Amino acid sequence: MLKFFRKHARGWFMLVFMGIIIFVFVLYFGTDRSMQTANALAVVDGYVVTESEYYNEYSKMTDMVKARYGGALTADMLKQMDLKKMAYDNLINRQVIIARAKDMKMQVSEDELKQMIMAMPALQTDGKFDNDKYKQLLRYNRMTAEDFEAGQKVSLAAGKIEAIILEGIKASDQEVLDLYTLQNQKINLSFIVVAGSDVAGKIKPTTGDLENYLKKNGNAFRVAEQAKIQYLYFAGNAFAPAEISAADIRDYYNRHKDSYKGKDGKPLAPELAAPMIARDLKQSRGMQEAYLEAKKAHDTIYQEENFEDYAAKHKLKIQTVDFFPINKPPQALASVKDLAQELASLQRKDISKVLSTDHGYFVIRLDDKKAAYTPQLKNIEADVRQAYLKSEQERLAAQEAESLLEKLRKGESLEKLAAAKGLRIQETGFFQPGNVIPKLGANPDAVNVLMSLSMNRPYPEKPMSFGNSQVILKLKGQSALDMKDFEAKKEIYRKIAMNLKREEAMKSWLEGNKEALIKEKRLKIHKEVKDL
Repeated sequence: MLKFFRKHARGWFMLVFMGIIIFVFVLYFGTDRSMQTANALAVVDGYVVTESEYYNEYSKMTDMVKARYGGALTADMLKQMDLKKMAYDNLINRQVIIARAKDMKMQVSEDELKQMIMAMPALQTDGKFDNDKYKQLLRYNRMTAEDFEAGQKVSLAAGKIEAIILEGIKASDQEVLDLYTLQNQKINLSFIVVAGSDVAGKIKPTTGDLENYLKKNGNAFRVAEQAKIQYLYFAGNAFAPAEISAADIRDYYNRHKDSYKGKDGKPLAPELAAPMIARDLKQSRGMQEAYLEAKKAHDTIYQEENFEDYAAKHKLKIQTVDFFPINKPPQALASVKDLAQELASLQRKDISKVLSTDHGYFVIRLDDKKAAYTPQLKNIEADVRQAYLKSEQERLAAQEAESLLEKLRKGESLEKLAAAKGLRIQETGFFQPGNVIPKLGANPDAVNVLMSLSMNRPYPEKPMSFGNSQVILKLKGQSALDMKDFEAKKEIYRKIAMNLKREEAMKSWLEGNKEALIKEKRLKIHKEVKDL
């Protein structure tokens, strides 16, 4: 269990937040069936999960995150959330829950449904159900009452299934203390660095060495395949509505007013927030419409092979791009997601799938290709030599560091070994364990390595890599835990621990049932998220 907490403790706040998104948009609002197309991502017991559903779901989730974080939202934050995968998984998981609810004959009565809807805080005014807010919710999400109530039944069924799955899950006092320790105890490290430059003088490559290196690592020097293309671009702002109704702005403000704040940190008045809300809604709806237009163009051109005729008929401008390496597209295409993979898969005159950017969608036709090739050594010798030297420096540094670490783990003194090798012992100072180590930088494995250390076992299993240097860590000290603070926050941490264990249990249930439905041939995946 400690290993489990080590894996999840640092990101519990994001898990909880994203869990809310899953509940609200998948098991709460349902999906917009009016946007359905015949292009299936998956089929579950005959139900078709479509690309339109996926993009609608992704758009909703993105809107919610933007509303939640406002200007504080960065591209890195969006990347870490991986909303595309979450939107995809949500739609599949929803149908897995529906399928298993049917198998289990999980019934939801009309009375249960009514009570649930009337008890929703978002639909209440002064503690009472507000029918006007209910209509606003339906209008804002462009849903019928039937679709919404169908989503609620799924939510109730999921809740019953979840209650069965999670029954009996508890967090022991030791598990709660483990989690508190991971979140609050600081550590101090001693470390030595074996740099690639320390062993550079030992490396004297011959022409044969460089030839062998190029042969083994040819892909690193390969000149990429080149493509000549034409494309149609569907900009989101070109399809944005001219106006957003006052009712929609009011509905959105009531739900997200905390996202529109003044310099004093207080929510802006409705009339001050209205222009920003209108802008955000125009962008979101414009992107949805742009995708539908791009998808319609793609499907028509794919079936009728009429790229030029379609463009002329719909007054779309065809852009032409001469040969370019597919892994280094021109500026106009630099932000197109998965462009290189898509172009690599196309043959001459093929049409790409709909490709997206943050501001619009592309439909691309491949006009011609030039094959990739690896240059001869004489033409790239300087580049090969530089790469060879770097590789050998890293290899020899790793070899030296592993040898030193082995001696340290057998009981030799860090101070004596460092002195003998002319290496300087440094300290990080006390810090909270994470994937960034003071004075060294970031390493994706850092938190797991740090959590494996103890005063009885101060050295890790392997040296850690930072750039072309190898680092040997030693746990020098741990801060004392504030047990009074722990007792005061114990129940809070117990709830966090329970949420983590529950989420893991639900995730395992979904993954297991997804695999079972695939084996039973009741679930067929047509496209993975990487294909979208």
